[in-house]
Amino acid sequence: MSPQGKNIVLASGGTGGHIFPARALAEELNSRGFKVVLMTDGRGEKYDDLFPNTEVLVVKSGSPSIGGIIGKIEAVCAIGMGILQSRRILKRIKPVAVIGFGGYPSMPPAAAAASMNIPLVLHEQNAVLGRVNKLLAGFAKIIATSFDHTESPDDETTAKMVYTGNPVRRAILPLYNKGYEGPTATGPINILILGGSQGATVLSEIVPSALAALPEDLKARLHVTQQCRREDLDRAREDYKQAGIDADLAIFFDNVAQLLEGCHLAITRSGASTLSELTVAGRPSLLVPYKYAMDDHQRKNGENAVARGAARLILQDDFSTEEVSRQLIYLLRHPDCLSVMAGAASSLGEIHAAEKLADLVDRFVPANNDTHKNGKAAA
Repeated sequence: MSPQGKNIVLASGGTGGHIFPARALAEELNSRGFKVVLMTDGRGEKYDDLFPNTEVLVVKSGSPSIGGIIGKIEAVCAIGMGILQSRRILKRIKPVAVIGFGGYPSMPPAAAAASMNIPLVLHEQNAVLGRVNKLLAGFAKIIATSFDHTESPDDETTAKMVYTGNPVRRAILPLYNKGYEGPTATGPINILILGGSQGATVLSEIVPSALAALPEDLKARLHVTQQCRREDLDRAREDYKQAGIDADLAIFFDNVAQLLEGCHLAITRSGASTLSELTVAGRPSLLVPYKYAMDDHQRKNGENAVARGAARLILQDDFSTEEVSRQLIYLLRHPDCLSVMAGAASSLGEIHAAEKLADLVDRFVPANNDTHKNGKAAA
């Protein structure tokens, strides 16, 4: 490990919504000379290729919010073992601070840090404080938020909140200054459909039929790029083929920045990372919140974008072929509306989120260690 005062632990849940902002912060901290360690679960470990300069450690954890009574007891026991495991790791690493990104796998390292008087900073990606961050809020020095108005359980928690925005991957950042060009009267219409890090079956079931139901003059101009679950891929591909719609489908796209740059409209879930990238890119969107998201946070995320004029939203229970077609016909017939939405989205984009979050971390660096204070690592 590096000298004391330059070690940082990131504690993150194992899904993309937690991992992606952790990755963005890790990149920024690495550039400032920090040695970064990511503590997560087995799901998060699968993203280790996104952390080339970061040690990735798996800690025991569990989710008490799912399963029966036996499952809940087992989860609590796993978290307890994870806290003991995390204490041993933190004792070895001696980090200047631990940054928690939510999700139950972040709890053992964060709780261990609190028990060892190691400064704890929490980052909340969503418009409402998540369950784990809510449980840990009393122990945190700072709670960094992705929305300028984040639901909080009490005034004490609110007083700890500092708006930073949600860090996005560096490949997205250059899109902030590129602007938006809507579809021309007769040119191609590029639709990008993303289901989040885990895909979304409802999008594969409804969107192809909704696009197939568009008037022929619109349908003939469509180029669709859609992320699908593996089990939905063949069916969706056949649906587009039968409709005569040009479509590029895949389980995962590694060129999302390029796809965002070229798209005229995105149809997506309203997870925090997806919304953050849409706003940095300044792209209009039709949002479909995941109805089973914890504390209904996707709906609240989406409603924030709708209130600012950056998106339209259809609840999953209302997400039908007819409703999607109706909204798409209006938007595609009114490209000026898409341009207004794009401008509103861009106004919400926060391109300095990783830097702002790293600046908060810098507060905990010992005063005699100035190799990375107030900027990048010394040459």
